[in-house]
Amino acid sequence: MNTTKKIVYLGLALMIPIFLILIFTFFAQTHHKLPVFFAYDSIKTDREYVITEAHKIPDYKLTDQNGSIFDSRSVDTYFKVYDFVFTRCEGICPKMSSQMVRIQEAFKDDREVVLLSLTVDPEYDTPEVLKHYAKEYNAIPGKWFFLTGEKDSIYTLGQRQFFLTAKQNEEDLTDFLHSERMVLVDKHGWIRGYYNGTDEFEVDRLIIELKVLQSIEQNAKQ
Repeated sequence: MNTTKKIVYLGLALMIPIFLILIFTFFAQTHHKLPVFFAYDSIKTDREYVITEAHKIPDYKLTDQNGSIFDSRSVDTYFKVYDFVFTRCEGICPKMSSQMVRIQEAFKDDREVVLLSLTVDPEYDTPEVLKHYAKEYNAIPGKWFFLTGEKDSIYTLGQRQFFLTAKQNEEDLTDFLHSERMVLVDKHGWIRGYYNGTDEFEVDRLIIELKVLQSIEQNAKQ
């Protein structure tokens, strides 16, 4: 096979997955509706039931990687992607943070999307430590926040509001147990999706479903 044919075949091989993603995104945006997790009230329209009330992530205040107070109300009007990690983690955290980089890249020019990583090891993960960690992953200031604070506050958020594992390992106090899931939260504060943050395919789904939410919102305004 000559060089020209190899280049053509390689180009086609690279274009096929991109084409499939575009087709899937179009189909999802026009036909797919995302669930609202932990919904408890709705109204019936001519065509369907529309959720009116659901579990909402409450307001909270933590400290970001710059040592500034982070008030969650400052991102109420944004779509949010959450995860729970810690900087000393040698297991799933590097994989999750690497996947957050992909999400950041997909929405780096989108001012309506923010990423929030909460540490489950706040006593070690000071703002200075988190700032260094943020630099390792090229976190964009104002786009990707790394948050620390009181251990009980973070664990309560993780367990009672996001319904995820977030706690210290009682058998090894230098280890922390946390979920590998990322959580998609909309502008209502409602949970719209859970995704395995170590799985590239799952993160692809998160990116697509976030675009679906944006499309639904845009269509509702028209």
